[in-house]
Formats: sequence, structure tokens, C-alpha cells
Amino acid sequence: MRHTGPGPRARGARAAALALVAGGLAACGTLLEVEAPSRILEQTLLQPSNASVLVAGAVADFECALGNFILTGGTLADEFADAQANAATWDIDRRTNFPATTLYATGGCGGFGVYTPLSIARFQADQALRLLEKWTDAEVPGRATLQAQAAAFAGYSYLLMGEMFCSCAFDLGAELQPAAVFALAEERFSRVISAAGAPADLRNLALVGRARARLNQGKRTEAAADAALVPAGFVYTAKTTAAAGRAENRIFRFNNTNGTVTVDSQFRAQTVAGVADPRVNVTDAGRGGSLPTVRLFVQNKYRSLNDPIPMATWREAVLIRAEVAGGATAVQLINQLRTASNLPAYAGTVETEIQAQVREERRRELFLEGHRLYDTIRFNLPLVPAAGAPFPNGGGTYGNNKCLPLPDVERLNNPSIR
Repeated sequence: MRHTGPGPRARGARAAALALVAGGLAACGTLLEVEAPSRILEQTLLQPSNASVLVAGAVADFECALGNFILTGGTLADEFADAQANAATWDIDRRTNFPATTLYATGGCGGFGVYTPLSIARFQADQALRLLEKWTDAEVPGRATLQAQAAAFAGYSYLLMGEMFCSCAFDLGAELQPAAVFALAEERFSRVISAAGAPADLRNLALVGRARARLNQGKRTEAAADAALVPAGFVYTAKTTAAAGRAENRIFRFNNTNGTVTVDSQFRAQTVAGVADPRVNVTDAGRGGSLPTVRLFVQNKYRSLNDPIPMATWREAVLIRAEVAGGATAVQLINQLRTASNLPAYAGTVETEIQAQVREERRRELFLEGHRLYDTIRFNLPLVPAAGAPFPNGGGTYGNNKCLPLPDVERLNNPSIR
């Protein structure tokens, strides 16, 4: 039988559907007001039961940002040189970055981006710290350890931002100069050091971090006092893994694997009294980099995409003590490190020469650990190549940037900055 319209069941179903639609429209007034039930509100995640996940996320964000910081800072300073025909990176090696440069400003994990990854890590750590201060021990098992971890990684996020950027801003706040940023880092580290029940490894991490932040502020005596409390052999590393691009060892990827950068000539064939210096282990790869006309020299400090990266070490603490003490004490501390690397002893007696040697020991001992850029600023080291020298890969001349300017993405979107 041929039907000319819907049957009773179909008509009933259509009527029910129309009634539901009409009811829905009456309830919300317009289709555009229907709420999307798939969205997860932030407050549903920021709960005590998620405390460990929030802190772990902040740590992972920092570990990703640290690799970018070392890669970018090392290229802006003199540890790496550009080895590719990609104009996006030329400004970094050429020291001609400007506030509208998107690569360092808005680039994410996995490359030369630093402002956004460090800002995310800083925000996540500070947010976790604020929440943990509101929650109780009963709500969060192991709360003291999580607080120490969040505070330490917030401190390091502030520390690195102060060292890399000419100025910074946080949470839509005022523009801050590096000294003010280092003070924020110091405060976060102090929370860890003064906290009851903070694990020893996190306390030592905070001691090295606070010594560094204090040294950057010119608080030399206080910095040395912190450094003296760090036990010999202490190392705290950031984890990496080849299983995820954002988490791999960025230095190994961009130098050894991709050939994006080559070790700068100033860090090749380093010796001490004729003995090869294992702290600056660099070899000729026997080929060109990503740009074939640039000879590729590779670092051997990190041997794979899975190699962890030192965040804080007893070696850094010893060098801080040597810098502050000077004289015979500095010589003894330099030789403590040289002995650990099976290198000939240093025997300087003139203070200016000793201080110059401390700077040289820092250059080698902390190679590709994220210190060279701010050492260039702090010691007012000459730029090599000098500003005005021809830039070989992309034309133009070298600039005189020692720090990265506050990006336009922050300046133009922050109402506190005019």
C-alpha cells in the first residue's frame, strides 16, 4: 500500500521531537544560548585530588622550557652558531632580535621559543603553589613535598626569565627589570629552604637556585653562604625522553641530529695545559649542518634524545663560592673541580687573573647548562663576533643584543604596560 504521509508512529515521534525542541527554545530563549556539555570547567580540575597531577604538569612544562632556554641562550651567546638556511633563526644568532620576533616570543616547546614556554611553566607552578597553600594535609597526601616542588620550579622559571629577557611581566602586572624578577625567584626558593619537611634533594635544588638568584642581584656573601651548604656530588636533573617531541633533549636534537646549530668555534678543541678538556667535549661531525656550507661540530655532553639535563649541581655551587671568595680559596675550589675531571691543577696568585680564571672555569664547567648568556651580561663580556661584523649565513651584520626584549605579545596585551 502506498503511503502519502507519515504513519501514526512516525507522526507521534515527530510531535514529541517538536515538543522537545519547543521546550528547549522556551528554556534558553535562543539556540545560541545552548551550553556545550563537553566543556570542562577549570574549577572542576583544580581540586585537591589532582594536586600531584598539577605539580607534575608544571614540572614537565619547565623541563620542556629548559631545553629551549639552553638552545636559544646558547645561540644568542656564543656556545652555538647558526647552521641552517632558515631566516627565522638568523636574528637569534645575529643578535638582532626585536619585540615583534615571533620565534622566541610565541614559539612553543620543541624549538627556539622561550617566552611562552617559560611563562606557562611559571604560571603553572605558581598556581599549584597557591592552591596547595589553601588545601590541607588531610586533603592532599604529601602536601609538603608538592609545595616544595612547586616553589622550586616556580623559582627556576622566574630565574631563567630574568636571565634571558631584558624585562618581564607576570599575570598582567607591571613591567619588571631583571633584578626584580630575581627577587621573585629568591622568594620562591626561600619557601623551600625554610619549609619543614622539604625533601633534601629539593632543598639542595633551592639552595643552588637561591645562590644563583642572589649572585645575580649582587648579594655575593649570601650567595656564597647558600652555595656552601650544597653537598659535593649533588646533581638535580630535568628529565627528557625521545618518546615525545616536546620532552626530548633539545640540544641533542638541534645540534647532533638536525644540524640546525653547530658548536661555536670558541668551544672547539679546548685544552688545559695541553690536556683535552672533557668538560667541553666537541667533535667534528665530518659534514655540513642543515646548511651544507656550514661545517657541523657536535657536542658530546648529551649523548641521546633521552639524556637528562642538569638544572642545579654542586659544580655550580663551587664556582659561586670561588667567585665570591677569590684568592687562594678560589684556586683551591677551581682545583677541586679540575681534579674531578682529571685535569692539571691551576696555580694562579694574582687576583685579577684568578677572577678571570673563575670566569673561564664557568665557561667550560657549565657548558650547555644554561649559564653562558647571563654570564655574558653579568661579566660584561665582549661580543664575539663584534657588533657590526658581517653575518655569514643570512646577510646583514651582527647586533649587540645580550638579552631578548620583552615581546610585543606581552606588551600589547598587558594593560599594565604602556
